Amino acid sequence: MSARALLGVLTLVVAPSAFADSEATDWLAKMSDASRTATYQGVVVYRGSDVLDTFRVIHRNLDGKELERVTSLNGETRDILKENDKVICLFPNDRRMSVNRPTPKGLFPTMNPAHLKQIGQLYQFNDLGSARIAGRVSHGIAVIPRDKFRYGYQIWADAQTLVPLKVNMIGQNGVTLEQMMFTEVDFPAVIPDVAFQMPMSMDIGKPNLQAAAPPPPPSAPALLQALPPPPSATAAWVLDQLPPGFRVTLREVRELPGMRGSVEHLLVSDGLTVISVFSSERPQPNKALNGVSKIGAVNAYGRMVGTFHITVVGEAPAETVKMIGDNLKQANVTKALDGKP
Repeated sequence: MSARALLGVLTLVVAPSAFADSEATDWLAKMSDASRTATYQGVVVYRGSDVLDTFRVIHRNLDGKELERVTSLNGETRDILKENDKVICLFPNDRRMSVNRPTPKGLFPTMNPAHLKQIGQLYQFNDLGSARIAGRVSHGIAVIPRDKFRYGYQIWADAQTLVPLKVNMIGQNGVTLEQMMFTEVDFPAVIPDVAFQMPMSMDIGKPNLQAAAPPPPPSAPALLQALPPPPSATAAWVLDQLPPGFRVTLREVRELPGMRGSVEHLLVSDGLTVISVFSSERPQPNKALNGVSKIGAVNAYGRMVGTFHITVVGEAPAETVKMIGDNLKQANVTKALDGKP
């Protein structure tokens, strides 16, 4: 059955209506929490641009320990295991193991309570009513941006568990840019440990879970291939100006396994939208991203700042990633221009 046919069986039974900001943010927080604390398994279809992928998802939270296994059911074989904030990817077809390759993102981003207070200033909310998704009654909410710097969402969560079952990302023209949806789902009381055992038939050795950066969107591989190699030195960066509502939520320098040097990584978020900024020092790379590039919902922007190559990538409009990239400055240069020591 085609994705279009699958969508055709979803029937909304309540017309959209206004949704109080406080009620909406409370619902979003509970849904985000449920996606990580509930135990569930099923089949998820991802649709974006020219990509249609199907994954089997097994998720368990036992005594505060979150485990999730995501296995691709079409295309390149991928087996992904997440344990809390750690992730490992196995690619049996080419006998490789990686923590840097793109992986399916979660159905909904982690909602930081500190950010939820500002969400109502950046987005408005409409009640989408009820729908039947994967055989279960679900309730939906539309998250509509108030400006041009972010995309919108349509999110349906299971009425009983609040686990998100379907998420549409909506572009500036109202078109669905990408969709993740359960086509099958159940909520067993117990999922045994064997469900999370990774296949070791390859002569690759038992993998060790390693801390990994937040995985990029599944539609971003071609853009991320343009990321420059690690640098010989690191710089501290500041953002002179950010799009309204965005702030830096993470700043780290990561050493890349098996490679010299490190990459400075910034995360910029408004509480829903997350954008990554990477910097590395090297001469102008031949294949480095220069200007704006787009694949599906993902926009990326690259430019040189002195001897550093900057890449900004995220599921956000082109204006947003470009504004962030254009306002990234080296801290020591900024101080010198301000006359500060």
